Amino acid sequence: MMKQELLGMIDLLERMRDLKHLWLEDPTPDPFMDMALFLMRRHLTGQLVTPSSLAHAAKVPYTTATRRVTRMQEQGLLDLRPRTATGKSFSVHPSPKLISKVTSFLIASKDAVEARPKVAGKGRVAEDADLIPPPSVAPASLVQGKPGFEGSLDILVPDDPVYSISKRLQRELSYLMGGKLRFIEAPIDNLRSTMLENATAPQSRFDVAAVDLPMIAEFAHRGMLAPLDDVAAESNVVSADFISAAWRGAIVDGQQYAIPILINPQLLFYRKDLFAKAAVQAPVSTSQLLHLARKFHAPSKGRYGVSWTAARGAPVGQAFIQFLADFGQPVFQLERSVGGYKTSRSENRPSIPTIDTDCGQATAHFMIELLKVSPPNALNMTWDGQVDLMRKGQVAMAYEWAGRAAQLTGFAASGEMGFLPHPVGDVENDPRTRYAIAPVGGFAFGIPSNIDPARLTTAWAAIEWLSSPEVNKLLVQHSGHVTPRISVGSDPDVRRLSPVIAAVDRMAKRGQIRLWPRPPVMNYSSVVSILGEEIHDMLSGHQSVSQALKRSQKRAEAVM
Repeated sequence: MMKQELLGMIDLLERMRDLKHLWLEDPTPDPFMDMALFLMRRHLTGQLVTPSSLAHAAKVPYTTATRRVTRMQEQGLLDLRPRTATGKSFSVHPSPKLISKVTSFLIASKDAVEARPKVAGKGRVAEDADLIPPPSVAPASLVQGKPGFEGSLDILVPDDPVYSISKRLQRELSYLMGGKLRFIEAPIDNLRSTMLENATAPQSRFDVAAVDLPMIAEFAHRGMLAPLDDVAAESNVVSADFISAAWRGAIVDGQQYAIPILINPQLLFYRKDLFAKAAVQAPVSTSQLLHLARKFHAPSKGRYGVSWTAARGAPVGQAFIQFLADFGQPVFQLERSVGGYKTSRSENRPSIPTIDTDCGQATAHFMIELLKVSPPNALNMTWDGQVDLMRKGQVAMAYEWAGRAAQLTGFAASGEMGFLPHPVGDVENDPRTRYAIAPVGGFAFGIPSNIDPARLTTAWAAIEWLSSPEVNKLLVQHSGHVTPRISVGSDPDVRRLSPVIAAVDRMAKRGQIRLWPRPPVMNYSSVVSILGEEIHDMLSGHQSVSQALKRSQKRAEAVM
């Protein structure tokens, strides 16, 4: 159940309680129920509860109520958070145990009101078996009372619709954490430069930073991120609950440098309604994709075959790298493994660009053909512009990040948008056995190495708490529909957000979400910038395929 559904059921139960006098001459109060519902409502809405206000909610004599409060505390149903340094004043919060009990009760009550069948495998009862409850307050109050945290806990995040955290959620997280949480936003294209500038300061301006997965290796090798293995020695984080590609992307030379917080694999979006009407199947190869794009391309009707981000800079630079992976090759020389390539490598081993190759040639020609069945402004197409086209139903297919589905209405919301891994490139001419993959994107939370040492352990505790299934579910519900946690992706509330959730879950279980197309390699972002210039010049007709690949290879070798 979503938060508003939980609050709605609390409203209903409280109204039914107030109606007991209509049929009972002397209705018996239920102080436990009254206090549990009162506490849960205030918790969900981020409102303070004191011992006296909780006792008052019981609607019984104060001494009786205080005995019930003590009993609830002894049963592990309450968490007490000090409000002052002396500890004489404190606020009351539902413990994870109470949250779970009340949530289960509200779900069962909703099922009873709606008269849903309670048969295994049918209805809400079976569906909600894996429901993750709302988050409880942070353990031991992460911020309050910790040395050096009299101010706020500051987190650097990208200013992007998929990852942005609303003001309302910032307030809610601050309440749950027991201190002021502040998100510092930086434009997504400037996030790297913000981190580089921060690394030159005597002390970091923020306590936690959201780092793009391919940049973790660079920041680790530059000494900009603090290794987490020691500080996380007693961690409760379970790596098996994370999608493998995301978890491995946060490890450099065997050391953990970050914890995945939101992921964003790039997929092929396609209009299921158009495909059904034309009685055609979704493409599994690039040649099939081009054939279908030509079939659906009708500029005179305001509809285009395929859309992709071909604007100069990072959009087209990343597009080339991801298409290159579709043709079976990473942008750097990596060791082969089953179904792909290994991304772990020694810090001292040089990264060799692999751009001017046969696969590079095939990728470049594929992009030129794509351009012929793309919108007329394709060479200026950024991620936001592409979402507008998809929202209006003007493209039959689009290469897009999964999280952008959260910005769509209409086709995606109604289930008329389908989601697939990238079609495989050049299957007709390449005899190698290859599989459709979805390049993983996303961000992980790390700690700047120049953080005030007094803040290090609490910064880690904040990451551990923010990445927990309960809080991660809250983040997913208020931002892009992407999560690195398998348990959160399986949650019924989360899956109801968008069909893309189930699609990503299937790809993760099939091993199709892969890290190697965007490998964590030193100077990855510099190579993206180079390709963003040279490939754009090629697509604009200012240089040939051969010239673009040779120039890109030479420049990439120089920066590596």
